[in-house]
Amino acid sequence: MKQVYVCGDSFCVSDSEYGQCWVDLLAQQRNIVNLAQVSATNLLISRQVDQAIAESADFVIVQGTSCTRSETRFNGQVVPYSFLTANTTTTKFNNRQLNIIREYYTEFFDLDLAIYHNQCIIQNTLQKLMDSGIPFRFDQGGFEHPKFAAMPAKYFAKFDHYRSAVNLWDHADTRDYRPYYHIRDAEVHQHIAQYYIKETE
Repeated sequence: MKQVYVCGDSFCVSDSEYGQCWVDLLAQQRNIVNLAQVSATNLLISRQVDQAIAESADFVIVQGTSCTRSETRFNGQVVPYSFLTANTTTTKFNNRQLNIIREYYTEFFDLDLAIYHNQCIIQNTLQKLMDSGIPFRFDQGGFEHPKFAAMPAKYFAKFDHYRSAVNLWDHADTRDYRPYYHIRDAEVHQHIAQYYIKETE
């Protein structure tokens, strides 16, 4: 059976307390290696893709994420966080550290630079996948999702042949931390799983 690697953020993370998500349904039909992580940044998603390539995945599903996230090494581990939600996720930052994050982003965060920075990371990730010869599908996820801009720009046209017909962020019906996968509609999960079952045949 094919080894299908899933790379992404919380939209790809199971949360059994809230029922099955599309990844769980896909795992009933495919051998899944799920590398996705809650709050993952595009840089960490790129590292997930590196692992999938190194382990000779048969197929890779990769989902991008918002550019309002960052990562740091904390207590010996790389910890992703969004400065918008750092105090409501599983990060172990104390109040002093959370205040430092808020102050830093209030003073220095530049959205245009963050968009360009993340665009470069995603483009490099897709190029690595294309060069590897491993079949894959990607969606931009939360990276410059149309709901964030009145006139969204076109990104990654070079890779349109690999673009998924499904953008998970189109279906988010909650901004709550749980369920991790943010989509509560079971029928949507069924639809997404069926799409990827067909794509990974």
